[in-house]
Amino acid sequence: MRTLVLAERPFRDLRSRALLLDLPRRLGSLAPLLLSTAAANAPAGYEPVSPEADPAALGVTRVVIAGAFQDRPHLEQALTIAGHALAAGAQLEIRAFTVERGAAMRDPPKGVELLAQAQPLELREHHTANALMVWRSPAAFRIHPYPECTITPDDALLPLLPAGPILGLSILGGGQMRQAWTARLAELRALLAPMRDWPILPLPMEHTASPMDDLAGTRDFLAAMLPGTKLLLPELAQDVWRRRQLTPARMRALVARCGAVVTNQDLPAAFAIAAGVPVIGLALGTDRRAVTCLTQFANTLPAGSQLLHPPRG
Repeated sequence: MRTLVLAERPFRDLRSRALLLDLPRRLGSLAPLLLSTAAANAPAGYEPVSPEADPAALGVTRVVIAGAFQDRPHLEQALTIAGHALAAGAQLEIRAFTVERGAAMRDPPKGVELLAQAQPLELREHHTANALMVWRSPAAFRIHPYPECTITPDDALLPLLPAGPILGLSILGGGQMRQAWTARLAELRALLAPMRDWPILPLPMEHTASPMDDLAGTRDFLAAMLPGTKLLLPELAQDVWRRRQLTPARMRALVARCGAVVTNQDLPAAFAIAAGVPVIGLALGTDRRAVTCLTQFANTLPAGSQLLHPPRG
């Protein structure tokens, strides 16, 4: 069986890496999975192929749409390629599927009817299930919440951290996010007050070239909340070090080492919940990742966790 994997910017950021690294094992594939990517190389277990490659010409017998989609054009492109593969006789599977932001718009994407042919159709959270219902998709789905939480932690970076409680911090960057938390400075300072003496560990998930780079966002947030506080692991500012050293398994171990995590993202929140670490999710701007994660796990949140919404006007 030749399998083609379709993902949005595969392996570009830590979340994509976390969602895709274990996919070959989960699919039970002995041969490398074909990965539709503009990159020249791919991680172990994958073989890169051009996004313009014809699935039939590649001999594809199974096509897998996997991971998180934020851009509607990327989602529709994946559905189009999957449609070509199905027309040539391939099977369709959907794994750890998440739609957010533009990809989750109320009007259905082109090719949405293909979802009904997927076996299995595995969603990562209830927000995506709601999107399918809004799109009036008849597809039968199941929710496998945040499957990346099964990653085995790697403790390699823990010796670089001090003893005692640590606050993990991961705040998306960008003007909209800055505007959202700036309007709530007093509330957020009060929230962080019990932890103001803890060392701060940044937990970056985004690609360093992203306009929402969360290392830059975390620095800005911390400078406003606790001026003069230095971040642990200053090596994270080095792009090459960050890419090579900060693997999903190491990130899971770093999150588990924290005494609490404050974030407006889903991956650090999910890792914290899996490790029993209190997580404070921030609803900032239009990004709903932290909201989706904490509400998905509402009945199993570690003690001390909370979801902070903006006050109603």
